Parts: sequence; structure tokens; C-alpha cells
Amino acid sequence: MDLARSVAGIEFTDAKRQLIESRLAKRLRQLDIGMDAYAERAIKDPAEQEILFNALTTNHTAWLREPAHFDDFSRRVLPHLATGGRNRLRLWCAAASTGEEPYSIALTIARFAGDSLSRWDTAVLCTDLSTKALTAARSGLYTSERIAPLVEADRRLALEPADGPPVTSWKVKPVLRNLLHFARLNLMDEWPMKGPFDVIFCRNVMIYFSRETQERLVNRMAGLLAPGGTLYVGHSESLSAIRHPLQARGPAIYVRNE
Repeated sequence: MDLARSVAGIEFTDAKRQLIESRLAKRLRQLDIGMDAYAERAIKDPAEQEILFNALTTNHTAWLREPAHFDDFSRRVLPHLATGGRNRLRLWCAAASTGEEPYSIALTIARFAGDSLSRWDTAVLCTDLSTKALTAARSGLYTSERIAPLVEADRRLALEPADGPPVTSWKVKPVLRNLLHFARLNLMDEWPMKGPFDVIFCRNVMIYFSRETQERLVNRMAGLLAPGGTLYVGHSESLSAIRHPLQARGPAIYVRNE
């Protein structure tokens, strides 16, 4: 759809038209209009655009997804930031989805800092296009099935029962929630934050963008990284085909020169 491309940078091929129509079917029935009329409505109505993108975005995520990145964050990035007692971290999670990724980031910080977490000056900005996903993220509520990837020690550190017995849902503890700030952001818009960020997670979102949009986005993010800062992208999102100033540090890990 041209609207998805122009407003959010999302590329949908003609082959995906059936998928788009199936995701919008309920909304089209509510309005009693066809796809072409709906596109005209969405172009003129920002509130309808929000409904549209809530329907189109996938929001597939999981706790500690692509764990090699969290290992690198814990073993390389956090010790470097702790050097000399600095203990200051500014991080942006640019595709927060329903919260599992930013809470995994907070868990990794808490695991590393241990009893000294309160002495860390930490701020993690968590943004997403989908207001529906952000509502779920802010709630910090997850079923037992959703937290299954966590080992018992991480579960005790990050979560507390939200019901039961028997416990069927879990809530993220305030010690982690307090590190995060959630906000809606369309990556194609102007960005209110100025940086610099020590770390940016922008994983598994650029697969929806054209190469030109990817290049523009990566260069904007590189400009917000502090010297030595790290950008994590999804493992299927190699940056080798685009121009950017970052240096590859490992699979889907890129660093700005000091």
C-alpha cells in the first residue's frame, strides 16, 4: 500500500495484498467500505492511520530473543560503561513491540549491576509505531507461556506473580519497569530525542523497509550514537548492502568509532 510506504516506510508488495486485506477485514466491515475507500479515509485521518498500523504491524517478539546480542551487551558494553565508576547508560530500543525486548534489556542491566543497580544512572527509551503494542508493553503483564524462555534465576529477578495460585500470569517488577520509558514514534518522522545513546537496539524492523529507507535510518541512528556506541540489528538485517559509518563488531552488531 502506498500509504504504508509513504507514512511509515513499510514496503508491502502486491503479493501481500491478500494479507493486508485479511488484517483489515474487521475494520472494513465496521466502516462498511472497500479497500480503496478505506485508503482514502486513512490518508486524510491520522487517527485512522494509527488503527491501520496497529493492524498491519506484526509485533513478533520474545524474551531474550537472539541471545548473542544480550551476551555481547553484558560482556562487552556494560563492563566498558562501568569503567572508572561511570555507571551511566543511555539506550534506545527502537522497536519495543509488546515489551519483551526492552524488559530483556532491563533484565540484562539488572543482572550485571546486581546490588549496585540503584547507583547506575540508567535511562532506556522504548518506542514503537503501534499504540496497541505499547499498551501491552506498558502493562508489563505476561503469561507463563510467554516467559518460558527465562531461566528460574532470571524469572525471580525480573518478575512477580500477577495472579494465582496457581500462577498463570506474571508482572515485571518495578525495579526493571523504572528503567524504561515508553513512547510512540514513527521512525519516518522527526525524532525528538537528541542523544547521544550508548546503545541502540533496532532489531527485526528494517526487514519491512526498502534499501534506501534502511540506509537513511541507519545513518540517522549512527548520528545519535556516542563514540564507541553500539547498534544491534536483527540477524536477518545485514548492513553490508548500504553505506554507513559504522564498523561491524559481530553478527548484526555495529559500533561507531571512538
